[in-house]
Amino acid sequence: EYHDTRRISTQTSVYHSGGSPTRSSSRMPSGTLYVTHLTEDGVDRRFIQQQVGHECDSSTAIYTHVSDDFMNTALHKALAPAFSGV
Repeated sequence: EYHDTRRISTQTSVYHSGGSPTRSSSRMPSGTLYVTHLTEDGVDRRFIQQQVGHECDSSTAIYTHVSDDFMNTALHKALAPAFSGV
C-alpha cells in the first residue's frame, strides 16, 4: 500500500507534538497519542513499532488506545466474510 510521504511527515510532526489535525485533544501522553493516531490512520504495525523503538509488537500494543468506533469498524471488517453467506 502506498502512503504519501509528505502527509505522513506532516502527521508525524503533529502527533509527536501531542496534537491532532482531525481529532479533539486528549489527556493521553504524546507517545500514546502518536501510536494511537498512526494505528487509526492505517499505518503498518511494524512501521509504528520501529518508529517508537519497540523490540516487540506487544510493547507497542500497550501504547495503543483506539476509539470505540475504530474497534467496531475493525471487528466488522474481520467478521464480515464469515457472515456474508448467512
